[in-house]
Amino acid sequence: MQGTRGFTIVEALVAVLILNVGLLGLVTASGAVTRMIGQGRRATLAAAFASERLEVLRAQACPSGGGSEVRDGVTVAWDVGVPPLPRVRTLLVRVQWVTPRGPRRDSIATLLYCP
Repeated sequence: MQGTRGFTIVEALVAVLILNVGLLGLVTASGAVTRMIGQGRRATLAAAFASERLEVLRAQACPSGGGSEVRDGVTVAWDVGVPPLPRVRTLLVRVQWVTPRGPRRDSIATLLYCP
């Protein structure tokens, strides 16, 4: 009997199984990438809000006090402290946002010279 050309049904089933495993991996990876993009967007937004608040405080002649606000799901809180140095203020801006794995926090602190 001459050698026949083509694939057997077992070979075809194995090829389909390997293809399905590969596609399942791609779908899982795309879901993880989508979540990471969302988390990165929220972290970038929080950093932008903190930087913006810090610039607002720097623009004031000699800020005092503190406060907080919520913008787009990000809580921005700030405190202006008076260290023992004359005409100097400490600026602390804290941000908090919620992710599926729980709340995330970050802060920016700097010194401001008051003329």
